[in-house]
Amino acid sequence: MSRPTPPKRGYHHGDLRAELIREGLALLAETGVAGFSVAKVAARAGVSSAAPYRHFADRDGLLAACAAAILCDITDRLVEAAEWAGPDPVDRLAATAGAYTRFVLEHRAGVDLVYSYDFAEPHRPIVLEQSRRLTGVLMDLASDVLPADTSWAETADFVYVHLSTTHGYATLLLKGTRPPQDVEDHAARAVTAARDHITGHLLRLRGGS
Repeated sequence: MSRPTPPKRGYHHGDLRAELIREGLALLAETGVAGFSVAKVAARAGVSSAAPYRHFADRDGLLAACAAAILCDITDRLVEAAEWAGPDPVDRLAATAGAYTRFVLEHRAGVDLVYSYDFAEPHRPIVLEQSRRLTGVLMDLASDVLPADTSWAETADFVYVHLSTTHGYATLLLKGTRPPQDVEDHAARAVTAARDHITGHLLRLRGGS
C-alpha cells in the first residue's frame, strides 16, 4: 500500500504573506532578481502558484515587499550596532559599517534588488518608506558626529560617502574579489575604514592636514 501524499502546509491569520517574503528572500539569495518568480516562491512555500496573488498583485509587489523587509532588517541592525557601540558618536556611526557588512555577507540577499531595481507605482512607496528610515538613522548618527553648524546637504553628502563605501566593500566581497575570511574580520575592517573616514573628515573640517 502506498503512503498517502502529505498535505501541503497550511497558513492562517496572515502567515502566508510573511512566509512568501521569507521564501522570496531565500530565493533572491540563491538566484538574484533575474531568477526570481512568484511561481518559484509559491513552490518553496508549498502553496499553489495562485496563492501569492491573494497578498501581492504581481511579481513587483512581492519584490517590493522583499526589498522593504531587507531595508527594515538592515536598519534594525544598524540601530542595534550603534547602541552596542556605546556613547561615543564616532564609534556609533562607525559600528554601522560593520553591521551593514555583516548583514550582506551573512544573508547575501537582495542587495541588487534594493539598489538597482526600478520599482514603479504602486510599489515604490513601500520601498521608499524603509529607505528613508535607513537614511534617517544614518543622518541622525552623522549629525551627532559633525559640527553643529553643518548643513543638511553637507550631512547628506557625508552619509552618502559612508554608506556607499561600506556597500561597495561588502558587495565586492560577495563577488569573491578577496580571499575568503571570517565575516567578523571583514566587519571589523569595515568599522576601521569607516572610523578613518569619519576622523579624517573631522580633521579636514578643523583645518588639519
